Amino acid sequence: MYDFLFYPPTPVNVMPGVGCDKVPAHREIADHYHGVTVLLAPRWRVCICKDNIQWILQKRSSKHLNKGRWIGKSYCTTRDALIRVCSELGLLSDPKARAVLEALPAYIHQSKK
Repeated sequence: MYDFLFYPPTPVNVMPGVGCDKVPAHREIADHYHGVTVLLAPRWRVCICKDNIQWILQKRSSKHLNKGRWIGKSYCTTRDALIRVCSELGLLSDPKARAVLEALPAYIHQSKK
C-alpha cells in the first residue's frame, strides 16, 4: 500500500530529510503549500491557514494528481473538531494520520507560528 504520510506530493516540510524540486508556496490552494500538516488520502489533506488562525481540511478538485486545486471543505480552530470532521468523512483509517492529528495542540492559537 502506498504510504501517503511519507510520500505525498507535498512540500519539503511535510517530508523531513527528503528533497523537493518545488519551492514551498504561500497560497493555500497550491500543491506545495508550506502549511500542510498531513496528507490523509490522495485527495485529502489538512493544512494550517496562512494567517495561523485555523486548520483547513482540503480536498483536491480533480481525481488526477497534480491537476485541479485544493478546496477547503472544513475550517476548525480546535483539534477535537478537526478529528471529528475527518472521522465523519472516513479519513482516519490510517493510524499514522490519526496520530499526527492527535499530536496537534488542543487549540490553533497554541500552535507554533
